[in-house]
Amino acid sequence: MSAAAFRQALSASAAGVAASAGAQAVSSTPAIAEVTGKDIVLMRSGEKTTEELLQALEGNPAVLAASPNYRVYATWRPNDPYYTDNSLWGLNAIRAPAAWDRSVGSRSVYVAVLDSGINYNHEDLAANMGRDLSGRYGWDFWNNDNNPMDDNGHGTHVAGTIGAVGNNGRGVTGVNWQVSLLAVKVLGSNGGGTFDSVAQGLNYITEQKRRGRNIRVANLSLAGWAFPYEDAVTTLRTACRAAADQGILLVFAAGNESQYIDNPTSDNYKGKRPYPAAFDESNMITVTAINSNGTRAYNYSSRYVHLAAPGVNIWSTYHDGGYARLSGSSMATPHVAGAAALLAARYPSEAAWKIRSRILGNVMKTSHLSGQVATGGYLNLQAAMASASPTEEWGGGGCSAAGGVTPAVALLLLPLGLLMRRKK
Repeated sequence: MSAAAFRQALSASAAGVAASAGAQAVSSTPAIAEVTGKDIVLMRSGEKTTEELLQALEGNPAVLAASPNYRVYATWRPNDPYYTDNSLWGLNAIRAPAAWDRSVGSRSVYVAVLDSGINYNHEDLAANMGRDLSGRYGWDFWNNDNNPMDDNGHGTHVAGTIGAVGNNGRGVTGVNWQVSLLAVKVLGSNGGGTFDSVAQGLNYITEQKRRGRNIRVANLSLAGWAFPYEDAVTTLRTACRAAADQGILLVFAAGNESQYIDNPTSDNYKGKRPYPAAFDESNMITVTAINSNGTRAYNYSSRYVHLAAPGVNIWSTYHDGGYARLSGSSMATPHVAGAAALLAARYPSEAAWKIRSRILGNVMKTSHLSGQVATGGYLNLQAAMASASPTEEWGGGGCSAAGGVTPAVALLLLPLGLLMRRKK
């Protein structure tokens, strides 16, 4: 039989088998059939489900095997030196590499970093710096100008974990290889800020979102302890809710004082809560840190803290143009904010509550975190990426902040990272 006749007969055979099952033969593999005597045929039906089509093919003597047409994905691993030498243990802990097989991020997704600014000229960040609707890198609400350059280091470190450029052969990689970072400077050079500076930053991103900038996530690796009834808390809560109501997922650091937030034992914190960490509402997530052994490192609460993420000995970009290793719940928070941005890139039509539910509904549960955080586990980006689209919001409820007496001085907000080592 000639090659043409063989292919014609093969095509007719495939069409006949498909028709017998109520389907159409879309493609076959004549070269494989010539070598092995077995043809691989792709069939499709516009009327039957995959399960019904497989049932229809059962018992057909012309069919050796039938299965769904499973999807495959490119396997991506970055060539950035800190990743290849296993310094970025946190990315492996949250199973980011498996998630990268589905998405490495998108520059159409904006993440606002409310912190000490970002070194927008850093070699590992420059390509992933976004612009606001006026063409700026962001805004400086501490010095009240349009230059949100980092003069502390904390914000640049946070930004790198969220979105240092991946696979560029330099330094580190972020959870997102591609993203648009927006620098919102609310902390000064000493790392301190106020509830007001944070509220101003939240107002800015709320306005940007309302005017059309696609800000999907905001990272707030900062906290200030206050009594729940103080007006300052109510004011900050109002600002957070305004941003969250615009569909921005707010990700907060739990704090580093190693306190049980529900009932702090230290005299400095008795009766107080860390804010904004203690806000628990739709489109808000609070994060504590684990070390490389999976043990919780800092503040905890099964009521106020949702999950944990890697936050000890985390390498990332630094404001001096090099790289630094820091520890704190500040370092855990951008792992979760970065995960939210990556999920938003993969599922651009999903609302913030769905992204939140993906994250909180698919954690890696461990005995170390049982009773320590609301989910009982730490971030599992692979599972969050692979899960079905949520149909209802995870959990709910939260703490409220009633009105009270305005404090005489502005409350101090502190970044939650501890410098351990720098490296160029």
